[in-house]
Amino acid sequence: MKDDDQNLPSSANQGPSQSEKSDENTSLVDELGIQDIYEPMAGLDGKIFCTAGRDAPVAEFNEDYLILHPPQLPLYEQGPEEEIVVSVDERGIVLDELGVAKKIPTAKYQGFPIYYFGEQKEGTLKHYAAVLTADERLVFIFDDKGERLTTDDVYKLRNKSVNGEISQFPGLSCIIDDTSVEDERVDPDAMVNTDITQ
Repeated sequence: MKDDDQNLPSSANQGPSQSEKSDENTSLVDELGIQDIYEPMAGLDGKIFCTAGRDAPVAEFNEDYLILHPPQLPLYEQGPEEEIVVSVDERGIVLDELGVAKKIPTAKYQGFPIYYFGEQKEGTLKHYAAVLTADERLVFIFDDKGERLTTDDVYKLRNKSVNGEISQFPGLSCIIDDTSVEDERVDPDAMVNTDITQ
């Protein structure tokens, strides 16, 4: 048997050549050398991975988030990515999936609706909130530190209010405060006289 092996070409004794290996797509668990669940952590190209076994998804630990990879596919440095596009109208208001201006339901400032503005707070995915006035101007709402409110801030305030009106909270300011009329939810002149004495 040994004599037959010695008569074979040298490439046959070594198994697949390097070019054949590079053509094959090795799975990520094989690239990481994962055999069972007893050694769940592995490293590759300076990255840290963890899995619960050969058939479980492989988690890649990134600085800010976690990426899950299918175990049976190779690790691609540049894989398909989802591109998130935010559509805005000519006024700068974010449009929803149906192309309708996106506003915060029931939230209002001085009676005016509050919309998602196209600009996001730096370093976050939070949109700034903007009030759409009667003359179709967009104006921002500011807190007591002079910073613009985000839509998250407006949702929190709206949920604390009784009727969605957030201008009642102290420390908020907006350019329409100077020109807005007083709250007319209760008009004393329109009240019915309930005095029963004659």
